[in-house]
Amino acid sequence: MTITKTKKKFTFDVGWTFASLIVILILHFFQNPIMARYLGPDGLGLFSMAIVIVGIFEPIALFGIPDALVKYVAEYKERKEKIYSLVSSAFITILIIGIITSLALFAFSNTIASIFNMPLLSLLLKIYALVFPFSLMHGIIIGFFNGSRRMKYFAFIRILQASLALVFILALLMIGLGVEGAMLGTVSAIIVTIFWGMVFMKKFVRFTVWDYKKNTKMLASFGSRMVGANVIGQIYYYIDTLMVGYFLTSTEVGYYAVAISLSRFFWLVPRAIAIVAYPAISEYWANNNIQAINKLVDKSTKYSACLLAFAGLLVIFFAKAIIAFLFTPEFLPAVLPLTILVIGTVTSGIVRSIGGIFASVGKPGLVLKISAIGAVGDVLLNATLIPTYGIIGAATATTASYVLNVLLTIYFLKKALAIKLDAFWFAKMAMLIGMSVILFYMLGFLNYYVSSTIALVFYAILVIKYLLTKEDVTYFVSIANYVTHGVLWTRL
Repeated sequence: MTITKTKKKFTFDVGWTFASLIVILILHFFQNPIMARYLGPDGLGLFSMAIVIVGIFEPIALFGIPDALVKYVAEYKERKEKIYSLVSSAFITILIIGIITSLALFAFSNTIASIFNMPLLSLLLKIYALVFPFSLMHGIIIGFFNGSRRMKYFAFIRILQASLALVFILALLMIGLGVEGAMLGTVSAIIVTIFWGMVFMKKFVRFTVWDYKKNTKMLASFGSRMVGANVIGQIYYYIDTLMVGYFLTSTEVGYYAVAISLSRFFWLVPRAIAIVAYPAISEYWANNNIQAINKLVDKSTKYSACLLAFAGLLVIFFAKAIIAFLFTPEFLPAVLPLTILVIGTVTSGIVRSIGGIFASVGKPGLVLKISAIGAVGDVLLNATLIPTYGIIGAATATTASYVLNVLLTIYFLKKALAIKLDAFWFAKMAMLIGMSVILFYMLGFLNYYVSSTIALVFYAILVIKYLLTKEDVTYFVSIANYVTHGVLWTRL
């Protein structure tokens, strides 16, 4: 594949992935406020706790196999029979593990609920346990489409699940099923999505048990090096919510769930780039194309920084209005935690755009090391701050741990891969952000919305003028065209 076609393919993939994440973002903007209005802070807190606990169980059960599948499908893309056997082996293994884990989650649901002193949590976990094998199979389907870079199908599967979840949850809440209905809607969406995912996969994969033992060993060998990082990563991702649930009440969890969910929407852009970058870097590394990896890292982090900083300023300026409008004034205690969390998620999002780089180049142990250090720091900070400062302490601890994770990632990029980020460029970015915030406060005598808008426009103009090249602007426009008008296969 020529450089031009490779670049166009990458743009195509990012466009599809970004489009799907935008749709999912919009759907969640409806789903979370709907649940908040029907369930209130207490019900939303219970639902969030159940999802958090399941989110920690899943990477253990998946054993890193979807990550391994992405890597090997990308590397063996010219060998169809090998891909058939790899995918088939992954499905068989995950189905067996899924059944075992499902039984374990069902059996220990009462114990987990008692730890957090939330009796209704047990029922929610039992409901999810019934479809746990299907949830794991979703990871294999997504992994295959990601690794083979069939991003149109990847995007459709993700959008389908989010859409069905919204429809099913709304329907069941409207007939009065409460938090149990929200969980039933979630698991129903998973089942339907898996059915359609299997239908799509039949176009590209023929089931076979050929070389099952060898394939499983290969997938498990790589996956086992990822599972520790994935589990720690999930704990790192959810530890603040878990500890809020342990030290405080389900109502406080509900407030915090609003803050954390809004702040993590900032990862929309880096997540889209990272999904595509993972198999792309694997392919570049296999071909010893170090120059391409360096350029991808440079552009990915800079593009993420530009967009994330703008989104962060937008939400910080309008946090109170956003929460009151989407979730009702009952959730206004989430405003200050959201403001604090935005700082951390914007900073973290810059390197999340290349988050899979260490696994892509065959160094998953570094992911484990970074996640482990960050998780330990996060646990210690949350345990110290939450009992005294509540959800504000949780937000502060989480933001500090995000910054620590970024510093560790930058260190290992330089030490292990000899990749250095453009420090001078990021210093200029920090200065522009500071100037925009100062301008906002200097215009405090104006209408609040007017001063916010002026500060945001000021930031955007300076970024385009001083931080982006003409090539960068053209690239943004090309992605926007794919997102807005769809992807035209005839142009490839």
